Amino acid sequence: MLLVLSACGDAPEAAKPEGETSSAAPGTESIAEAAEGAEAAQTVAAKEEAPILVEAAKALPQTAPAPSAVPPGARPLTPEEQNQVIDGVLQARARQQAEGLGSGKVVVNGAWPYSGYSTIAPDPSAAIEARLVAVDVTVSGHTPFFDIDDIEIVDGASLMSYGSDPHAEPLRLDGTVLPLEEEVAVAPAASRWLLIYAFPKATPRFQLYYWGKALTPSPVAFGENGISLPYPPAE
Repeated sequence: MLLVLSACGDAPEAAKPEGETSSAAPGTESIAEAAEGAEAAQTVAAKEEAPILVEAAKALPQTAPAPSAVPPGARPLTPEEQNQVIDGVLQARARQQAEGLGSGKVVVNGAWPYSGYSTIAPDPSAAIEARLVAVDVTVSGHTPFFDIDDIEIVDGASLMSYGSDPHAEPLRLDGTVLPLEEEVAVAPAASRWLLIYAFPKATPRFQLYYWGKALTPSPVAFGENGISLPYPPAE
């Protein structure tokens, strides 16, 4: 913070020896005399206000120097090295997810054409006409790294994939919707889910895969209608 001290008012006229008069008319002092008078006034004012400035400086917040982000003896990573570190973390996370099922299993309790509320919808411009389908599954014996969003639905005959990232809704083990106040069971305990996908309308059977591993031993047919999620209340 920069403190600037300035003198206010006119500079007093420099004192003259007794009996000596100024040769200049009042108000027409020389520039040198005026400068000397101003300098003298500033010096006096500065001495008078110096204690005030010192106390003001003491009252200013004292900011400690910011700690160095790089430990002593180390150097910052280059952008290329940073990307390598990030890629390594992502690859390690992918391996954890891929192996997340562990020795667990996924059992299909049922599947049906879906008509209730969902956060996804078929693409009307898709080359293959699609519909929403619901798959009721129970997962058990898995690890905490198992990702329900990575369950992929494929054509039961051609094994063509129609994607993962379903609308996943947790259920109670009896198949009813899990209330918001109840927590989902933690791995490896069994948990039940309603998975909603967009899937070809004319394809009668499907299979589920997880990171290239088949979860269903054989193609599963769609049955009659099952539960549907209620639509949120209108605002």
